[in-house]
Amino acid sequence: MTLPPKEGEGMPRLDVHLPSSTSHIVCIGDSITNGDTGLGFHASRPWPQSVGRLLNAKVTACGHDGASTVDYRSCPEYGQAKAAVPSADIIVFGLGTNDVDLEHARDRDSVAKVIPRLESLVRECIGDSTRNPEIAVLSVLQFATEEPIFRERFELAELEQLNQGVDLLNAEYRCMCRRNHWHFIDYASNFNQRREYYGNSIHPNQRGYDFIARILAPRLAGLLGA
Repeated sequence: MTLPPKEGEGMPRLDVHLPSSTSHIVCIGDSITNGDTGLGFHASRPWPQSVGRLLNAKVTACGHDGASTVDYRSCPEYGQAKAAVPSADIIVFGLGTNDVDLEHARDRDSVAKVIPRLESLVRECIGDSTRNPEIAVLSVLQFATEEPIFRERFELAELEQLNQGVDLLNAEYRCMCRRNHWHFIDYASNFNQRREYYGNSIHPNQRGYDFIARILAPRLAGLLGA
């Protein structure tokens, strides 16, 4: 198995079949799409940009720190996404962390309310497209429960409650994608609780973002027909 790069190293080449022509990937999401490490700085290589380099694809990254399905439309990145969507071959949605955290979607009833909000956002984007893009919905990462815990905000009991919400939301996302013939990409199951990949309890560090890119690139290449 090829190990992910250590922090500070460049992304290595990935052994995947590349698309025969330049493709356009639009990434809609929150701080994890935007590359926040939770350490007071953003990663120099957020996963969307690394995926673009690995696949030789054009990527429009539209992540906003703190965004959820409740408020993404109010973020300036939503306008960027809307402008980019008409030429997109794939639209990737990476929202949900802040629905669980800031919007308190942590039980079945509150998690169920996230689904129509995301479906509405996806359908708006599809409606703006002229290319019948593939739709990929990313799983939501669990919050890290090992030390160092982000104690300015969380104690262990709350992190465990948050992770119950994350697991419920991922199950709902999987069903939503099956129902709508979208693609659910569960990269989180390869990442969860591997503390070396987290910055704080919420965000990946640079090594984590490199790891995410190496998981997502082959999956997205497959959607491009490579």
